[in-house]
Amino acid sequence: MSRPSSRRAFFLALDLQIIGFAILAGWAIQLRHRSDWHKRLMLSATILIMSPALGRILPMPLMGPSGTWAIFIATMAYLGAAMLFDAQLRGRVHLAYWWGAAMLTLVQLLIGIVGFSPQLDKLVAQLAA
Repeated sequence: MSRPSSRRAFFLALDLQIIGFAILAGWAIQLRHRSDWHKRLMLSATILIMSPALGRILPMPLMGPSGTWAIFIATMAYLGAAMLFDAQLRGRVHLAYWWGAAMLTLVQLLIGIVGFSPQLDKLVAQLAA
């Protein structure tokens, strides 16, 4: 039973990441006149959709359900590097990076809560019937 659930979580993860990317990128486009916000939100959005690439690099079949957390840690490492660079360059981390980190965390939590839930299994079974 864990195998089908992990497949459903995978497709849910893609959907949630696309939604998160759209929110961050749309917000960045709105703020294109403020280059400090624009470039940091676009970088955060790009890091958010790196997960499929990281999933191909990491040994996902060996990780099972904890693989999504490994990808989350890897994406947060990229965002953390950007935040560290910002802190060294400007003396503080820009607020846009914190919004990006919040979006990455929210997407990961939703994948973990909804993606492996019995309710999602029921919904998919009803839709497939």
